[in-house]
Amino acid sequence: MENTKTIRKNSLGRRIIKARNAYFFILPLIVGLLIFCYYPPIYGLILSLYEKGASTKAVFVGFRNYGNLFNDKEFFESVPTMFKLMIPRLIIGIAVPFIIAEMIFAVRSKKTQGVLRVLLLLPIVAPGVVGLLLWRNIYDPSNGLFTSVLRGLGIMGKDSLIDWLNDPKWVIFSIIFMGFPWIGGTSVLIYMSGMMNISTEVIESTRLDGAGTLRRIFSIDIPLLLGQIRYFLIFGIIGGLQDYGTQIVVTQGGPGDATYVPGYYMFLQATEFDRLGYASAIGTVIFLVIMGLTAVCFRFIKTKGLEKF
Repeated sequence: MENTKTIRKNSLGRRIIKARNAYFFILPLIVGLLIFCYYPPIYGLILSLYEKGASTKAVFVGFRNYGNLFNDKEFFESVPTMFKLMIPRLIIGIAVPFIIAEMIFAVRSKKTQGVLRVLLLLPIVAPGVVGLLLWRNIYDPSNGLFTSVLRGLGIMGKDSLIDWLNDPKWVIFSIIFMGFPWIGGTSVLIYMSGMMNISTEVIESTRLDGAGTLRRIFSIDIPLLLGQIRYFLIFGIIGGLQDYGTQIVVTQGGPGDATYVPGYYMFLQATEFDRLGYASAIGTVIFLVIMGLTAVCFRFIKTKGLEKF
């Protein structure tokens, strides 16, 4: 038994030495990964056990930050707002690109399909912050595009005035509606890549059996695209729990605290209140929630092959 382990160890060592040039070339990648991807979260986890400011010495307090967090009323009041924003965005992010992908996939001309795919990619050329600033102008209550369109359609009166981003009744809707029609970027292309991998024989057999388009979509396309759906679900949850860019650029958490979310609350604790340890504790809790929801998604959404059919 010991001889077998020794042989395996020597064999592994010889393989590493033999492939040393390959390891040398990937060494910068590994070092960069450790420094920029693994060190920050590990340091944040350690920092959550300390009371520290930007210019003050760290003082070990154990789990006191977590105890304070679970008694923080303002933090828990921001959680429902996060779900109000995340759930509609999650549904939109999964359903709308799928519908558009089905519509493009139904186009018979490959050339037209290619043009449409290029047009879908063009919006991602502009940085996300630029898009948020554009939408802030679109929501201008006096002469913004959104108000002008609603007045032109007769939905709003000419003298009506709604401050979309400063009215608590409308600000959540306004944030969710940002990005309409929600099809720019790679989401549609990811769905289309999955559709292109569906065997043409399967699609033809559904037509021969008399199945309509909706029947094919629900019986063939959706089950075979569960991998893509799971991908968008997981990354939608991660993005929804972490996102606070809209609050920083557009609303500053207002009006009042109507758009406060845990991520923005964490940002304020770190920057305005100089509580880096407490902010790290918030980030750690968000990380654990993300990890738990991701595990649930992997557990209950499993990709399926053609054997079911």
